[in-house]
Amino acid sequence: MLKMNTHRQMRTVLIGALLSVVVLNACAAPATPSAVREVEVTREVEVTRQVEVVREITVTATPEATAPKPFEGQSINVLTIQPHAVATRALAKWFEEETGARVQVLVVPYANVTEKAILDVTSGAGEYDVIEIWYPMLGKLVESGVLEDLTQWWEENKEALQFDDFVPSIADPYTLIDGKRWALPYDGDTHLLFYNRELLEKYGVKPPTTWAEYREACKTITEQGKSEGIYGCAIMGAKVPIILLSTFINRLQGYGASFFDADGKPTINSPEAVAALQELVDQLPYALPDPKAVAFDEALGGFTTGKVGMVEFWTDLGQMSDNPEQSKIMKKWGAVPMPKGEGPNAASRPALNAGFALGISTLAQNKPLAYEFLKFVGRPDINVRVNTIVGGLDPTRKSTFDAEAYRKHVTPELADAAKAALSGAFAWPTNAKWPEMQDVLTENVAEALAGTKTPQQALDDTQAKWLEILGK
Repeated sequence: MLKMNTHRQMRTVLIGALLSVVVLNACAAPATPSAVREVEVTREVEVTRQVEVVREITVTATPEATAPKPFEGQSINVLTIQPHAVATRALAKWFEEETGARVQVLVVPYANVTEKAILDVTSGAGEYDVIEIWYPMLGKLVESGVLEDLTQWWEENKEALQFDDFVPSIADPYTLIDGKRWALPYDGDTHLLFYNRELLEKYGVKPPTTWAEYREACKTITEQGKSEGIYGCAIMGAKVPIILLSTFINRLQGYGASFFDADGKPTINSPEAVAALQELVDQLPYALPDPKAVAFDEALGGFTTGKVGMVEFWTDLGQMSDNPEQSKIMKKWGAVPMPKGEGPNAASRPALNAGFALGISTLAQNKPLAYEFLKFVGRPDINVRVNTIVGGLDPTRKSTFDAEAYRKHVTPELADAAKAALSGAFAWPTNAKWPEMQDVLTENVAEALAGTKTPQQALDDTQAKWLEILGK
């Protein structure tokens, strides 16, 4: 009797436990619809020596399926310059997020980007798919067989990508050689004259409108502030074409001089050009030491640390000056157009100093993806997006200067000043002989700054060599 009761009690407990499991499963939140399989489990239950068959249902959750991205698993290499590393890496990240394609960004000093691109093709290495181009080197790169002809691609995409929105003064110089398109505008560079409001007010000077006023303002600040490590200006005089010639051309244009006459004959030793170089030499004693060794980083550091009153610099300096991670002069700066020189042809004339485009290598390993990357970078919305980070780029599109996000990022005043500076800005030559010619000019201007040649002698020597190079 006791044994029978014990068996019944055991059976009651087991049946109750089984019912509890069923009830709990019924009350549980429904599982994500996915793979469901039935498993038949045979158990021997010690109740009355009888075998029970219990049916279990096991639910296995599986991840929701996601649509593959269009270029998942593909990759390209992009050659860029050090000052644009942040921007190019941001673009690479956004492109991967949108397409799944990986972009490896390869960074080199700005002075070496052209030789790297040419060597990559002439050696047959084919390491780079997309190449950043300093636009005065465009003719040389085309002549060297480095760049794909993008003329057809431009025609096919000009409406979708609104190519007529590119700033007119840069669209052709950045991309056009012998009637064909070879690149996409990437960085719309020109200079403004930036100044530290606190320093100018402290030393009683105003933002200059002429180069003579600039020299006097530099002199005043340096003579009074030098003992405290304060200088009136930073002049970028390092013997690198993109640096030294930008500085010289700012004055060359201000005095109304040019490289060539209407017939293409060099005029680099004109009276206006000599006066421009003499003015530059006369400004050196009042600049951040030593001007002949000052390049991008030195000028940037001097200005953002509050040690320099004025600097002629690219328009993204406003973003960097308001960046708390690198600046001590947040909201304490201003910017005005480049000063003008003296004489009947004097005017405030900005130049396209530096300025970069993107092209596709003729040895690109994945040309279709390289074209897709250019299409991505060329979109108007991406131009706004990349110019609202502190990444070293300046707008290439008219619409970006008017975009609310950009104007808020750099201030409306700087946006308007940069837009005006690019309007009709002077473009450097882009023909295949220009690299050799600019090296001659760089060497002679550097000698004038060092005092080993007078400005007149330096430019006379340049004129003679240019005529030889051109066969005139």
